[in-house]
This record gives sequence, C-alpha cells and structure tokens, in this order.
Amino acid sequence: MPPPHSGVAISEKINALITEWGIEKKLFSIPLDNASANTSFVEILTNQLNFRGLMLMSGKFFHVRCCAHILNLIVQDGHKEIDSSVIKIRECIKCIKGSEGRKQKFYECVAQVGIMGSKRGLRQDVPTRWNSTYTKLESALFYRHAFINLGLLDSNFSSCPSPQEWIKVEKISKFLGYFYDVTCLFSRTKYPTSNLFFPKVFIIQHQIKAAMEDNDGFMNKMGTNMNMKFEKYWS
Repeated sequence: MPPPHSGVAISEKINALITEWGIEKKLFSIPLDNASANTSFVEILTNQLNFRGLMLMSGKFFHVRCCAHILNLIVQDGHKEIDSSVIKIRECIKCIKGSEGRKQKFYECVAQVGIMGSKRGLRQDVPTRWNSTYTKLESALFYRHAFINLGLLDSNFSSCPSPQEWIKVEKISKFLGYFYDVTCLFSRTKYPTSNLFFPKVFIIQHQIKAAMEDNDGFMNKMGTNMNMKFEKYWS
C-alpha cells in the first residue's frame, strides 16, 4: 500500500478490500499491533461497519491486539530493572570478541573444560530486541565453565561473574525463556494460534506472579514492572 499510512487511508483500503472480497458480513476480529495509526483505523472501520449493521456485538471483540507485540512490551518493561550480572555477561562477551588473542584463549578454555564439537557461538544482544538478551544469556550459560576458566588464567578478564552472579543469570535466563518460547509459538504462520492464547498467557501470568513473590529483589522488581503492563492489556 503506498503512503500515507494514516488511520483514514488504511480504513479506506481495508474497507474497499473486504467489500471486493465479499466478506464484510463475515468478520469477527482483526489482530493488529499497537501502532497509533492502527488504533485510529480500527475505530473508523468499526464505526463504518456498525453503521451498516455488520458487526457482531457492535464490534466489542473486533479489535484484537497482537499477543507477540504485547509480550514484547511486557518484557521490555521488565528489562528496566535488569540485574548487573546481565551487564557483566555483556561486557564479558564484548571483551572476548574485541580481541583476537583473548578469543583464541577463550576457545582454548572451551577445549580444556570439555565443551567440544558444538557449533554454538557467543551471542551478543541488541538493546531494542529483548529476545537477543535471552539468547545471549543462554549462550553464556552454555560456556559458563570456559568463562570461569578464562577468568582464572587471564588477570585482565575482570568482568567474569561470580558464582552468585551466575546463579542470578541462570534464574533470569530461565524466566525469560518462558516469554521466548511463547513469543515463538505466537509468531508462527503455518498453524492457527488463537487456540493457544489462553493457556500460554496463563503460563506468563503465573511466571510474573512467581517473580513478584521471589525473595531476590531483582526478580521482584522485574515481575512488578511486567505485571503493570500485563494488567494494562490482559487484566
């Protein structure tokens, strides 16, 4: 669709298409992300279809917000309280990847601790993509003993997490893993996903509540921030 992509322009385009396809009497819902143009467009379209008496229950259930997008917003809010141990992992990976000599020494440590034959690499994260934080932590945990070994051999490798911090990293990674798995499930295109919505969102709510009740302050803060966003959309 050529620009402009305003709410009015999108509603005119969609209205023309559903009329052309003859499905204006068969619409139940439309899933969209939270872009302001989408919110405006769906309000206009709902009013137009209601005027023609074509909306089920006056469009009460017409606008469905994208589950994967909401999950992303929830986790982004949790990241505001991310623990310093996660920052240490980021610094470790940057330190190893930033020096050919240290990278070589790291892979020697990988061999020494018996992690052989794996094609996994060290993953760096992108600040705007929360799932890259999860994959970064997962890769770091896989190479945990190599990190520790490098810390013992290289005095300049000072950012290696302590045993207590590795426990925190493990906890955060496991927590984010639930969101990662559900996001992947919701984002598939080869099978229907609406039937998966309730049980998976229930799992997410359960994990957020568990984090809020956790004795660790960093988990408690992450859970509290996430719960506020969860309640906004899925209360």
